[in-house]
Amino acid sequence: MKFSDLQNIDFINFETEKSVKKLQDEYKIEAPKSVIEQFYVDHSDKFQFQELYGAIDLNLIEWELLEIPASKILNLGSSATHPDFILEVAEDASHYDEIGDAAIDCREDVLDHWKQFGTWVTPPIFIKGEIIGKPEIELHLVEGHTRVGCLYGLTKYKIIDVSKTHKVYLGKLKSVN
Repeated sequence: MKFSDLQNIDFINFETEKSVKKLQDEYKIEAPKSVIEQFYVDHSDKFQFQELYGAIDLNLIEWELLEIPASKILNLGSSATHPDFILEVAEDASHYDEIGDAAIDCREDVLDHWKQFGTWVTPPIFIKGEIIGKPEIELHLVEGHTRVGCLYGLTKYKIIDVSKTHKVYLGKLKSVN
């Protein structure tokens, strides 16, 4: 199944659990629940995602939850679905003196997690460049631009101490045995 095929599936509005289960049971999608939710369900109907990822064969991707160094994430460059948005979010931290904790996040649980652990609550989704025909790219951010932008800003403006490593979902091509 290709990512483009997802736009033809009738997902159950506002019932993410049922939509995830539908992909797992009816379409035999093998991916962590969070990846299915954040990437496959939430973004299958978005033009830019279809443009960038439509040709990807989902059955050829294996997913892993990893901890990677913040330095690798901070050296992402423009390899993301929305690279400019990452930079916009990062600049929110430059207004910390004016707006306080809202520069990090308005949701109390997310804010508390950043302050306590120096990282995000939900791991963002990255893929290896080989999946999109760019094997020279080690990490390409698919989903989680606000989280990554927040990490950039918190690091740049030294608002809080951030963790040296962060959990991410990383998709790569399955090995052919």
